Amino acid sequence: MNIMAFPLVKNYRLVLLRPIYLTALMLQVLVSSTENLVQLPTIVSPIHYRLTLLPILEDNPRLCGHVWIDVKARTETNMIVLHSSELKILKAIVLPLSSEMSERATQYQTEDDVAVENLCFSSAVYDDSVIESSNIALDHHSDGQKQFLTIVLREALKRGAYYRIGILYTGNIYEDNKGFFRAKYEAGSQADCCKRTVAATQLEAIQARKMFPCVDEPDKKATFQLMVGHFFPLKAINNMPLKSSAPMATVEHWVWDTFETTPVMSTYLVACVLTEFGHVETIYHSISGKNVTVRLWTHHHRLAHLDFALKLIPKALNRLEDYLGIPYSLPKLDVVALPGYEEGKAMENWGLIIHSEMNLLVDESTDNIDKSIVAATVVHELAHQWIGNLVSATSWDDIWLNEGLTTLMESFILEQVAPDLEYESVMLVFLQEVMRSDLLSTQFPLNAPASSYPTVDEKFDVISYAKGAAIFRMARSFVGQEAFQSAIRRYLNKLQVFICYQFSSANSTDMWNLINQEARRTHTISGRMNVARIMKTWTHQPGYPLVHVHRGKNGILHISQRPFKSEDVPAIDNATMAISASWWVPISMTNGEERKFSPNDLLPVAWLSPRKPSMEFQGTMGNNTWVLVNQQAGNYYRVNYDKQNWDLLSEQLMHNHTVIPFITRSQLVDDAFVLGHAKIITYDIALDMIRYLSNTNDDLLIRRVAQSHIQFMEGTSENSIKNPEKEKMIKSMTSFVSRERKSRMAKISSNDLINSGDCDSGDRQCVNKALLLFRAFISGSMLPEQDKSANSESMWCAAIRHGSQPEWDFAWNMTRSSDFQTSYAAKKMLKAMCCTTDSIHSKQLLTRVLHPNIKQRPKDTSMIMTRLIKNPSARPVVLNFVLSNFAFLNKHFPNPSMTSELLTAIAKHSYSSEELEKVKAFVMNNSNELEAGGVNRILAAVRNNLFWLELTN
Repeated sequence: MNIMAFPLVKNYRLVLLRPIYLTALMLQVLVSSTENLVQLPTIVSPIHYRLTLLPILEDNPRLCGHVWIDVKARTETNMIVLHSSELKILKAIVLPLSSEMSERATQYQTEDDVAVENLCFSSAVYDDSVIESSNIALDHHSDGQKQFLTIVLREALKRGAYYRIGILYTGNIYEDNKGFFRAKYEAGSQADCCKRTVAATQLEAIQARKMFPCVDEPDKKATFQLMVGHFFPLKAINNMPLKSSAPMATVEHWVWDTFETTPVMSTYLVACVLTEFGHVETIYHSISGKNVTVRLWTHHHRLAHLDFALKLIPKALNRLEDYLGIPYSLPKLDVVALPGYEEGKAMENWGLIIHSEMNLLVDESTDNIDKSIVAATVVHELAHQWIGNLVSATSWDDIWLNEGLTTLMESFILEQVAPDLEYESVMLVFLQEVMRSDLLSTQFPLNAPASSYPTVDEKFDVISYAKGAAIFRMARSFVGQEAFQSAIRRYLNKLQVFICYQFSSANSTDMWNLINQEARRTHTISGRMNVARIMKTWTHQPGYPLVHVHRGKNGILHISQRPFKSEDVPAIDNATMAISASWWVPISMTNGEERKFSPNDLLPVAWLSPRKPSMEFQGTMGNNTWVLVNQQAGNYYRVNYDKQNWDLLSEQLMHNHTVIPFITRSQLVDDAFVLGHAKIITYDIALDMIRYLSNTNDDLLIRRVAQSHIQFMEGTSENSIKNPEKEKMIKSMTSFVSRERKSRMAKISSNDLINSGDCDSGDRQCVNKALLLFRAFISGSMLPEQDKSANSESMWCAAIRHGSQPEWDFAWNMTRSSDFQTSYAAKKMLKAMCCTTDSIHSKQLLTRVLHPNIKQRPKDTSMIMTRLIKNPSARPVVLNFVLSNFAFLNKHFPNPSMTSELLTAIAKHSYSSEELEKVKAFVMNNSNELEAGGVNRILAAVRNNLFWLELTN
């Protein structure tokens, strides 16, 4: 017998549940009172939640709960309105309370746990006449559309008085990583493999209301105490340490765990995990002098894969405490690698961070790029323990403030604690990606109200994270490191005498005002300038400017700005460009004689403004000396130069490319290609900017940036009228990116050779080496520890792409094994198989999800399709598969937005007018089956690429 499915019920006293009815008059009053409200009316302020949860994970999954909410009345009215979504409210009471906190805490005792046990296992509730006699609640009504629960009172609330709201309810256990959800996974080796269930919470953005009735807005903070019931072999983890554990009163083999009370925090940060995982732990010695227990959780057989994160977290916590000047606030920190959690996702719950497994687990074959992503995600969620948790955004409108600032934290924390990871490469790719996305005509500005989006979750996009980080980076550049750090400390630190936001909420204007005060204190901006006014030009409109730099006579530089938008065909003659800019643009600058690239050199030497979009600047360099604006990509704009200056920069790269730092080199290459695509400059300038690559084995990332642009050019060429000149240019560019290394090849190790990216361009020496190693791996004649490249994804990718049927068959059989779910090597092989250029193999890989003997998880389906979409030879196959199996995929994916994301990715990576029109027609004909936001994103990507396709022909 499954004890979890059939608990043994002991003695209890109960009454059967009674239906509750509202009179027609009450319904009329309630509906009219809440109509057209986006946020809850300000009736009560929550102070404390006492939450009792009993999740049943197996056999008819369900959630039973009870919550006491202590509130303070803010107005005199005869109703209380809370958030509630997909909850069945069985009983709601409201009790007047003493104004004294100590008296409120001991005013009465209840048996919430027994009431919830009876409800969940017997569909019954207690009849507590003692509490009922002082209850002023008359009735309650749920509005599913508005997600409101309204409690009608017998008497009006007294403003400033305290009340306790008690609600007994049932809810759902979800399968889609929302609310209180569960995920199935397989644990153990092939011999002892068995099914397991893990449960966790994901309450950001507005999912807390799916778990308990509450005031579900980020600035409506309170303290929380959780009591959770579970089958005794499971472990329960909460934001806070365990306070006590006791067996259930009416059910055998089940227990109630009660946790300590949290600090004041937002509802979306409440967290719980139920699991059989094991953990590793360490003690972090905080700057406050206290010891913080840090525990990392995963399957027992993968505990060794937590070693990387276990070593990183204390170092990162130390640097965060040092930079922010505030100790970590909680007594412990749990970090969980969660199977079934959406790939690439993580959640910063205070004291209980959850990650998808790929974001936390590292083994011996994980390359530096993947390690960088793991490290960045770990640091990002740690930074949230201060930014977002300690101080929250006032509303979801400003969520970009939290996400942008924590994304910025990733880079400079990792520079200090893990410099060997070269995280700047990942950061650059992220920045370049958002600058391409920010050209879409449908893109929202950073501060767009959350209500502008089809769903609040869509506010958490690449714009919020990457553009948010970019404009904070820009603010740091023009006010200086000292002023920026001081402002962040003041924003967070309750000990400052100015403004206190700790354990509270704030918006972007509060942040800008603090930065402004510190910048004036350090004299990095003049008294006539205002940071809030400057930054609102970046947050209140989408896109970014193109800064044009023209060298005149006698060293005079003519500098101007204009919006760089993909919808406006830019004038080829830059001298006649129309000026219609509306940004405050900081102009930082260096030249070939000064070569200033340090953080202190990023302070602006001049400003462009909405009223003064152009200026003349007296330079000090000679006519044959290059000038460089926006060094180190410190600011969020692109730069175009006159032909002479582009030539001087390319000559410098050819002569000695290390004079210009890596970040700036990448910026120059990316700008030159994008401006070439837009026909603002000719492609021969971009060609000149990558000639230096033939002289060096360095700059792998820049090679890949150039390769992605060349693939774009090839894609647009294949779908347009033949242009011999363009084809010749593409061939020349490809040769410089792949380069001839000749005798130098003998000095490169096999690992460096394969990871250099040369196999991507078909370099025969690289390909032959990859095939040799892969065949040795197949035959077992070479073990991974003998040559790490023999077990690297890069080598497997090259072998699959350039190999033949035997290599493919080996890979296919390896990923079909029954222990695939627990095999890191098999998962890595599955990723490598997405490198195939054979359309038959691509189709075979896609149809894995339909195979009767392969139980493929949605996250693996998503990974396969996403990678194949980025593979030009496979993308048409993916498109046909998605369109032909749309109904199946919609059921297969737990989150309906995943199908929309696949179509968006296809549209973003396609430069075939036929493919794009096919996507457009499908979306228009099936819009009812797609989420509204998904339709908008897909069509925006289609329009954008059709524009670029037309522009480049």
